Amino acid sequence: MKSYDILTEMGEQFERKIDTDYSCAVLFNIKDSGDVITVKIEDGKVNIKDGTAEEVDIKIDTTTKTLEDIYEGNITAFTAAGKGKPSDPAPLDWTIGGGFTPAKMKNIYYMLMHFFHPEEPEVIKLGEEYSRVVHGGHAIPLYYHPGFRSAWYMIKKGESLNEPGDRDPFHQGIVVIEGEGFAKIGDKTVEIKKNESYHIPPNSDQVLWTESDEPLVVIWLAWGEEA
Repeated sequence: MKSYDILTEMGEQFERKIDTDYSCAVLFNIKDSGDVITVKIEDGKVNIKDGTAEEVDIKIDTTTKTLEDIYEGNITAFTAAGKGKPSDPAPLDWTIGGGFTPAKMKNIYYMLMHFFHPEEPEVIKLGEEYSRVVHGGHAIPLYYHPGFRSAWYMIKKGESLNEPGDRDPFHQGIVVIEGEGFAKIGDKTVEIKKNESYHIPPNSDQVLWTESDEPLVVIWLAWGEEA
């Protein structure tokens, strides 16, 4: 299936999910085919055309195969776009165009979460086969909004989610839904297990691992002004 056709079908479904005041301009660079496609969303309409636009809110480098995987439900766009740090490569590699603003970031998050889900209701499948390794754990982002982030993580024996010294300036929480393991939170290391939740204060070390043969699975939450 051609990238243009995939984006067209996704765009038709996305029109049902947006208000007339929503706007976002996206440039897709399809690396394997050489196609360049602009998706412009404004006034409740999604317009798709070949070629570039002068100004866009987000630039996406990807491949036809990645778009097909997203279309077929093998991976979500946000999972394909996940990075441990901005310089890391990703199957859906995105950069902000024209400078950052909170309003632009809100629209970009919404686009990444909802444009690529043609089905209704939208579903995010959880499991190792739908994940990518980000921050050392098998990750599936869930819902993002300026001031809030969430993700599913699976950590296997021998793996570590984050490293000592990894800190963030916002509040975080982990909810253990499967397995048992350890968490270094600040200067303390504690044993964690299923049906427990832990708060991670801002600017604290946050390292998770397991020594069990069964994976440790958590829901990660982050909130606050800088999240």
